[in-house]
Amino acid sequence: MSSKVAESNKRIVIVGGGTSGWMTAALMSQVMRSSGQSITVIEPPGPRGIGVGEASVISMVQLLKKLGADEVEMMQRCEATYKLGIRFCDWYEKGHDNWHPFGVCGARIDGRDLFPFWLADSKRFGTPEPYEAYSLQWAASNAGKAPHAFHCPSPIAQTQSYAFHFNAEALAGWLRDIALRNGVKEIVGAVQDAEFADSGDVTAVTLFAGERVEGDFFVDCSGFQSVLMHKALGDPFESWNSQLLCDRAVAFKISAEGSVPPYTKSHALSAGWAWHIPLASHLGLGYVYSSQFISDEAAWEELRQHAKLNPGAGQEPRFLKMRVGRQQSFWKQNVVAIGLSAGFLEPLESSGIHLSQVGIELLLKNFPSGRNVDSLRDYYNQRMALIYDEVRDFVQMHYRLSRRTDSAFWIAAREAEISGDLKRRLNLYDEVGMLDNLQAEAFTETSYFHLLTGNKRLPRRAPALAASADPHMVHSILASIKAQNDQALSDLPPHEELLGRIHRIHLARAS
Repeated sequence: MSSKVAESNKRIVIVGGGTSGWMTAALMSQVMRSSGQSITVIEPPGPRGIGVGEASVISMVQLLKKLGADEVEMMQRCEATYKLGIRFCDWYEKGHDNWHPFGVCGARIDGRDLFPFWLADSKRFGTPEPYEAYSLQWAASNAGKAPHAFHCPSPIAQTQSYAFHFNAEALAGWLRDIALRNGVKEIVGAVQDAEFADSGDVTAVTLFAGERVEGDFFVDCSGFQSVLMHKALGDPFESWNSQLLCDRAVAFKISAEGSVPPYTKSHALSAGWAWHIPLASHLGLGYVYSSQFISDEAAWEELRQHAKLNPGAGQEPRFLKMRVGRQQSFWKQNVVAIGLSAGFLEPLESSGIHLSQVGIELLLKNFPSGRNVDSLRDYYNQRMALIYDEVRDFVQMHYRLSRRTDSAFWIAAREAEISGDLKRRLNLYDEVGMLDNLQAEAFTETSYFHLLTGNKRLPRRAPALAASADPHMVHSILASIKAQNDQALSDLPPHEELLGRIHRIHLARAS
């Protein structure tokens, strides 16, 4: 039987606050400002996060523009710094670094990524420069540069191919302020139960304090609890524990000292990996690990040693249990799940904020207006499932490409089952350096090329079109890219200098 949403969906209720809830409220209220809908956020009491630092991908720049928000104001409120990519230490093997810089690598040739031409040149001449060396963001990261220039246009800023590190709790508060200014109503309380119509749609939620909140359309942003989508509607949860083994995290923060690099660092440890997220006032550190291979106590001790903390430093760690996987449905009846209530995978590629943003924007493009919504719901579910599954595959590739054999975790993570899509994608790449059927909502083919080449996985041959290109022309283009990047770097200020102007504090020069 098809489900019909209440005529006009005048009352929108968002269950849960935090980053995903208030981002949903801010974006919906911005887009629906003149449409007559009322938007209510029901947020449980207590903190909105653990405040140790989080990171985004480049889509957050567009988020600010869609909200009509000021980048500098957001950075000041959220202790934010800039992010040009991710540096992976010891992932392939101990002592080896590889990078995932943002943006186009070098320049496109005849509308195509630089990669096949670089590959053909490498196979023809044995090009000594790695693929990542043609990325301006990679060069800027290593030089400790900011994405914005003071006195001239910056290619990184012009293409909006940069991101941020920020205090997630502060970001939720900043988004809340935007939503409230747009007329969103806030109720502080926790949802206990839901009421249903004969059609199966949710008609109201009741809070533990006894209050009853009616609505026509509901957005579940309740985190891992998934109080509407999973608990109330009974939608099945698809676990990815057999593919992604990490299911725990321990996090803390320390005072910022020394450099503030314009990138996130991910350092492989014995049973997972540690994040380093530099904020304006402190450094966020955490260890994402598998409880199959290490205890909470041992993980905390390994992280302390990794961070070179003294035994008496008095740091208070926060331990987190992670529900890794996704709901079978993202939209069921008149409920859409956004954020952790929809799904979660480890934050290796900083995809969490992006997946929430994609889910909200796709909902706004397909928001029901009283007609039969089955086709809209089916499209939304199919699209979001493809996006989540592709991000899962991209994250799992990091483990698949590793050659570490020094712990049981790394052996098991590399040998974990992979999806049929990932198998086909890797097989095609291995043969001729091509990638097929990418959704590319989070990671473009350039991201894949950085990950694969950085882990020393090169195709057997270059595509025919690139292999037949004039070798002298390709060689000349590669040289000109390096020269252009050098010029652009000379115009970019040090990361700390720009942050100092934004936050009005003295920061040490990145080395």
